[in-house]
Amino acid sequence: MRRSSITALMLFACLMSVAWAQQTGVPRFSKHPIPGHRNWIGIPNKSDTTSRPSAGTEMAAVHHTRVWDLGTYPGGTWAEMGGVNDFGVAVAQGDTNSDSETHLFTIQLLSPHGPAWSDLGALNAYLGWFDWPSIADTGLVVGHAATSDGTIHGFLWKSKSPIDLGTLADIGDTSYNNSDATIINKLGTLIAGYSWSSETGAQLPVVWRLDARTRTWKIHQLDTLEFPYGFALGVNDFGQVAGAFYNDDGIYVGAVWNFLPSGNEWKAIQLPVSPDWPAAIAGDMNEKGEIVGDVLSLDWVYGYSSLWQPVDPMRQKYKLTLLPNYWGLPNGDTAEGINDYGDIVGGSWDQTLTPYAAQWSTKNTSFVQLLGFPGDFSTAYKVSDNRIVTGMYGIDDTEHAYAVQLP
Repeated sequence: MRRSSITALMLFACLMSVAWAQQTGVPRFSKHPIPGHRNWIGIPNKSDTTSRPSAGTEMAAVHHTRVWDLGTYPGGTWAEMGGVNDFGVAVAQGDTNSDSETHLFTIQLLSPHGPAWSDLGALNAYLGWFDWPSIADTGLVVGHAATSDGTIHGFLWKSKSPIDLGTLADIGDTSYNNSDATIINKLGTLIAGYSWSSETGAQLPVVWRLDARTRTWKIHQLDTLEFPYGFALGVNDFGQVAGAFYNDDGIYVGAVWNFLPSGNEWKAIQLPVSPDWPAAIAGDMNEKGEIVGDVLSLDWVYGYSSLWQPVDPMRQKYKLTLLPNYWGLPNGDTAEGINDYGDIVGGSWDQTLTPYAAQWSTKNTSFVQLLGFPGDFSTAYKVSDNRIVTGMYGIDDTEHAYAVQLP
């Protein structure tokens, strides 16, 4: 989960060796992820590229067309939902009663006989952060799994047939022997993620592009400007990719990569931040090039869910809008998903840094509502164009898959 603990954050931030050992029985989400947080004083500053939440934030009542309280896979003890496509097919991960490993699932939410789970098999790996499977409208699923040599690779599933996507070691430096496929576009033609080294912990953003001639997937390293580390979390059918760098000063820098057909490469653009919130991570993006993520203080304790929107036709320049916290607090909210109609979903954090599934909108950036998920804590991950929202809720640190359809 995002910010599951300060230890997990520092491990990821320092890009040390990722623990792919089995984590059975360990809660994957902490209700108080950053202990010892300080009190916050002040409000975000205005800038030419930043809009801040207004004092008159609009909060709406919760109403859903449909609700799917999915719990866990039959016989399992936990489940997290990942992406959902525009045909109502979602992906999830969790456990089963057959073994103690993490498994990958698809869920047919719109099945006439009720939600139908399908087990795609054990992954033998759990990364814990940026760790949700994704599904294209074509039904292709991406994620990660352990390999026979003990490394982790990004994988693509066609039905129950996994395809190893490989790592940057395949095209050069053999130390980059791990990878994770974090997201796939709707057309199922472009996959984004990252590749890292077991030896040094160095990590680089990558994409896998479908070669139409050979019908194979080719890995490409993305432009990293002057920054030594990075990862990609968002992608669209126009070939744009979103993510972040981690610079030498220990600050996350949000980025978008635009595809340059003439050079068969992606060029990075650094996204704007607010003076009070200098760290940024860009995540999901839609076909309009709108990107959601979060901006944060340097200590990661406070910040806002964020929206970046292109301000020119070539999508070379972006403006930043800070989205409101439900309680009017800068508590490090996380905007996780956005659809083509401007629905944004994620988690809004209360005074105790407990997250609750929330919704925002590009049509009215002062709008925020809690989605009414049950449990002690919750978050929403993705939202499809037919307005199905996937996410999870927790009871006593046990995670349950959950989905709703917005009206």
